[in-house]
Amino acid sequence: MTERAGELITWRALGRVLLAAFGVWVLVETWRIWVLLMTALIVAAAILPAARWGDRYRIPRLATVAGVYLAGVIVLSVLGRFLLPAFMEQGRQFLGQLPALVERGKDLLAQVVAWGARWDIPLPTLPRSGEGLGALGDVVLRNTLRVTEGAIGAVVGFFLILVLAAYLVLDAERIGHGLGALLPPRHRARAAAVARTVLGIMGNYVRGQAVVSLCVGVMIAVGLALLGVPYSLLIGGVAALLNIVPFLGAPAAAVLGILAALNISPALALWTAAFFYGTHLVEAKLLVPQLVGRATGLHPIAVLVGILAGAELAGIIGALIAVPLLAGAWEILRALYIEPREQA
Repeated sequence: MTERAGELITWRALGRVLLAAFGVWVLVETWRIWVLLMTALIVAAAILPAARWGDRYRIPRLATVAGVYLAGVIVLSVLGRFLLPAFMEQGRQFLGQLPALVERGKDLLAQVVAWGARWDIPLPTLPRSGEGLGALGDVVLRNTLRVTEGAIGAVVGFFLILVLAAYLVLDAERIGHGLGALLPPRHRARAAAVARTVLGIMGNYVRGQAVVSLCVGVMIAVGLALLGVPYSLLIGGVAALLNIVPFLGAPAAAVLGILAALNISPALALWTAAFFYGTHLVEAKLLVPQLVGRATGLHPIAVLVGILAGAELAGIIGALIAVPLLAGAWEILRALYIEPREQA
């Protein structure tokens, strides 16, 4: 009898291992679909509060989702109508001046390195002309296109994400009840509470980060224009666009702004660097705490590692969704594992 029970336990353990291995294989083979689904889930989490607000006034969720999408289209259309021509013109001028700006920056850096060598101050050697940035951009673009299966796939994937997000918002409660039914009854209330918290964290982060990015872009564009730095509108737009990914927008805009100011004078470049430092303080000490807060509960190192890992796996899409997904995973781990162990 004991041997029979031991054989059953062994076969059950083997079956669980095989089932887990099959699950991992399916996940690896279908990871592109899961990336699109997770992106749609994050978009839905950002829209869901508006849909629930509409529920209180008996506004159909379909109308709410359509209104959110229409508002986005209107905003983009207005920005494109009034700002796109200026962006294009400044972008064309900036690209034409970029080789001269880089050479001027390299000459100035060479003078600093020579000055440091004269006084035996160890300074880094000059990098070769933009090879690292070009290689990095190529890797990110290649990983993005790998997820979307090319440029046409990217367009199809974008609309697929919007459609999936709409369905998730429309049937959020029914989907939640359906998934909860798969769990034992004693765990359903706890799982529902954790799911609501996770969706709230994701949605708050996305909405807050979007507003922060817009504020940073406007602040940089206006500040550079007041300083007299060329291409201020272009640099502010780049900052707003790239700042959707933490740690990326402000540094990229600072490099462009300092290069543009350096073409005027070294003094203006120093003032521009000081301005970007002040912008960073305003973003870190005022905008992020007020608009994003501690929505993620993640350490900055964890955020940075998550962004790098997401960019490596799925390019731009991975970098965009890495932080909210990591924050959601951390909340699940905290609620289901860390807190119960601390209370035990």
